[in-house]
Amino acid sequence: MSIQRSVENTFIETAKLRDLLPCGSDILAAVSGGSDSVALLQLLHRFANHMKWELAVLHIDHRARPGSREDAVFVKDLAEGMGLQCNVCVISPPGSESVEGYFSAERNRIYREYSSDNVLVTTGHTASDRAETLIMRLLEGSGLRGLGGMDYFGRGSVRRPLLDFTRSELRQYLGAIEQNWIEDPTNQEDSFLRNRIRHRVIPVLESISPGSTCAIARSSANLSQWRDITGSIIDDSIDKLLDGDTFQRDKYSNLPRAVRLGILWALGGRPRSGKLEIEKTDRWILGKKEGFHILPGGTKITSEGSRIHIRKSLKKSGKVEN
Repeated sequence: MSIQRSVENTFIETAKLRDLLPCGSDILAAVSGGSDSVALLQLLHRFANHMKWELAVLHIDHRARPGSREDAVFVKDLAEGMGLQCNVCVISPPGSESVEGYFSAERNRIYREYSSDNVLVTTGHTASDRAETLIMRLLEGSGLRGLGGMDYFGRGSVRRPLLDFTRSELRQYLGAIEQNWIEDPTNQEDSFLRNRIRHRVIPVLESISPGSTCAIARSSANLSQWRDITGSIIDDSIDKLLDGDTFQRDKYSNLPRAVRLGILWALGGRPRSGKLEIEKTDRWILGKKEGFHILPGGTKITSEGSRIHIRKSLKKSGKVEN
């Protein structure tokens, strides 16, 4: 089977099997101009009539480099050549916060603005991205939430239908259909952790064990299922534990440690960091001490006798004991 037919068959099977992009959906393809997103657009366009999709394009200009305007022109010309509407959004320069974190938050904000119950936003994330993300999260010491990484169903109306393909497979597909794309020069810079993993770690793993990228991506998919299961257990435990904004210390103490830490993490707003402080708060509750702790994320935990009170209005983290 040719690479073109193989990729197209896998794409539509994934979309149908997982009910990612139901027949008749309005779909907004997020296209940067890179190989992954251009392949996404071509695949969506290939099956638009068959699936009765209403397809349009969204390009986000990050203005992170001088050539970004040329990317926008490329995507707009590509969309117009397919007879598709192209929406271009420009992101303001970041302030003092992390560049990667800022751009990610801004993209999600734009996706929310354009999506709805009737409009699905598709992104070009691949198995390669999934593998890179898992390695990044391992280096951070993440729990299940981080290790599960990205899934086919993103936040809200975001969908990721390319997670069954590596970046290399999609580039072979574009070569087969004679479609060009734009290489973002920042992807070659090693100032970003993801790029260092992509350029230095993944090639070594592939040389040691060919197919490592897909294997790691499968591990991420398995972890994402367990993440969802544990998330449901934690949510159910919170519902059973809480009485308004309080809970009984003994009832909390009888829960397994992993569930207790998950509860505190959820009550703290599910922060990306602060595991040690959460563990310290757990020991403090079990120790039956009076006073209060403030969890990462700002939730205040106050101990009064046998009851623990929760107040989520604080924004700054820290800890004070009486």
